Amino acid sequence: MNLFGFEISRKSGAMTLDELINRIEACFATASNVVVTPETCMESPTVHAIVTAISRRISVSPVSVYRKTTSKSGDAKEKLPNHPVAKLLNSPNDWQSRVNYWQDAASWFVRYGNFYAWKGRGLTGPIRKLLPLHPGGTDVTQNDDWSLVYRSTLAGGKSRDFTADEIHHVRGAARNGYKGDSFITDVREAIALEIAAERMGGSLFGNGAVPLMVFKQMVGSAGFKTLEDQKKFIEDFQEKFSQKKRFTAMMLPKGIEADKPVAVENDKAQFLETRKFQRTVIAGAAGVPPHLVGDLERATFNNVEQQDSDFTINVILPIAQTFESSMERDFLTVEDRNSGIIIRFNLDAIQRADFKSRQEGNRIMREGGALSPNEWRERESMNPISEEDGGDDYIRPMNFAVSGEDPPAPKPQPSAAPVTEGA
Repeated sequence: MNLFGFEISRKSGAMTLDELINRIEACFATASNVVVTPETCMESPTVHAIVTAISRRISVSPVSVYRKTTSKSGDAKEKLPNHPVAKLLNSPNDWQSRVNYWQDAASWFVRYGNFYAWKGRGLTGPIRKLLPLHPGGTDVTQNDDWSLVYRSTLAGGKSRDFTADEIHHVRGAARNGYKGDSFITDVREAIALEIAAERMGGSLFGNGAVPLMVFKQMVGSAGFKTLEDQKKFIEDFQEKFSQKKRFTAMMLPKGIEADKPVAVENDKAQFLETRKFQRTVIAGAAGVPPHLVGDLERATFNNVEQQDSDFTINVILPIAQTFESSMERDFLTVEDRNSGIIIRFNLDAIQRADFKSRQEGNRIMREGGALSPNEWRERESMNPISEEDGGDDYIRPMNFAVSGEDPPAPKPQPSAAPVTEGA
């Protein structure tokens, strides 16, 4: 069985489960003594916010199949809702909806740098379903002839090898040229420090923010008779007065007194500053604006809107285009690609401005002759109006002229009727 790239088996001499766990911890251990993997990284609030922001935006963006066409007016796209790939992407398998499929796909892609799905086919015909393969249990190797082999651990625990023709593989940048690098692995030290700070705060406040207690022996006290007695006293104290029991009454043995507690001063320990800085570092490594991970110190109404636009352009758009190019390679036939079939996400839903700004932009395009009433209505999810009512008409201001042509001659105005005497 293959797990996280390691081969384990029940055969004699093979790697045991304990050895596998030790190997995994060694690979993902950090200086903070926190093991960070693409699964445990979600303990980090910043990573959780990043993965959630990206996966939600991808999942609500419709993906459609188009055919590129060319006419005298220029290039255009014709939507093909009945294309087999369009139906496949609308219903990828029997247990995932379209939104669930893209949420999982985007989440795995961000955390692992890869997304894999088995292309289920019938005896003949197009791809009928997409079965996601967990990237933590899937490994990719390259043969001498440059072909790729995918070895995946299935739900039953058995390993199976797939050829590249059987797998839909979406990957990010790869150091070896064929398997995407994990953003989580690359910045695991920064993530581990945030998780360690989170755990420290949880431990401190879980104990009622009670500082470290120090006990000392009174002058003339014989102390504990043995080290075992001393150890037992400390263990009994921790068991009786920690967590929910921390505010109960306490009686110290004769000859023992409590010294001043060792308090942790957050300002001097830079505890809050560390947590803020790690949040900024992780968000910067992922290219995500600070306000999306809860950093609102420098946020204003104006720059948050601009940061949202930058997030769509610099983060969501590259991920969407990565999926688009992989889908066109893995789902479309040679005939489809030669005939101009393409797959595109519609990102309008996640980058729409407020209602007033949208209408002002539509009005400018309408008055400039670039938008028809039905195109305007389509942008606002409204039903079209008939052609007789001018739904497909374009207008152009009368004082506009085509460059290089003489302006049209003014139409002659009708002369007024002569006025006769006595009329």
